Amino acid sequence: MTKHPSATVEFRRVAQRLRDAVTGGTYEPGSRLPAAADLAEHLGCTRSAVERAVRVAAAEGLVTTRKGSGAYVSRLLKRITRQTTGLLRAGGDGEADGFGEALEAELRALGLVARHFPDVRTERAPQDLAALLGLKRSGQNVLVRDTRTFAVAAGAAPTDPGTPVQLAVTYLPLDIARHTALEDPDPGPRGVRGLLADLGHRPTDFSETIDVRPPREDEAAALEIDPDNRVIQLTRTAATADRAVEVTVSVLPAHLWSLSYRWTTAS
Repeated sequence: MTKHPSATVEFRRVAQRLRDAVTGGTYEPGSRLPAAADLAEHLGCTRSAVERAVRVAAAEGLVTTRKGSGAYVSRLLKRITRQTTGLLRAGGDGEADGFGEALEAELRALGLVARHFPDVRTERAPQDLAALLGLKRSGQNVLVRDTRTFAVAAGAAPTDPGTPVQLAVTYLPLDIARHTALEDPDPGPRGVRGLLADLGHRPTDFSETIDVRPPREDEAAALEIDPDNRVIQLTRTAATADRAVEVTVSVLPAHLWSLSYRWTTAS
């Protein structure tokens, strides 16, 4: 059924007023929005217009809806800019973890710090990842480093849960990673890239594929986002001259991230 033009105009007006209220600080990050009936009275509109506007705000990442509890303003409204110019920068020893350093720097610029929650396990490689790693069959086991990253305000209490900003899963061939420091949940300041170099597998070639898609149910829960949000999936492959040695799949809430790329051409 076609919506009446006046209803569409009202909805757009309400949606913009709600955006302005959230981004302008009328409702504090993390706070619960008033009930739909109260918002409708405050905004001078119908309840249906408010409910539709809230759904749009949730899809844009401005609010998160919780069944039986209502809608809450997202705790993090700032965008994190991923500057790729520093991703492959080596440290003084030539092998510092530029990827980890870049994320820390990006959050620090916003007055935030990262808290990482890693998990390491062995599992069968998915078919698409097996192909990227050059494995002969999809059933081969790989080492999986699974890290969920939260952003919290600098100086926040240890009990502050922060905001989940990234899910990163790194896949490593077992013939390289088994019984090495790569199995340690904390790879240290040199990161996975430095440890691979120590093992004689220094990656020198990197490729990255970017996709934007709806989150899977488990991803939406882990990132605490609405199912109508979108996520950015970055699939990065690191290789030596002979073979691929690492594939990392990062999933980022699209409303929290901007991707910035820079390159130069030969004169």
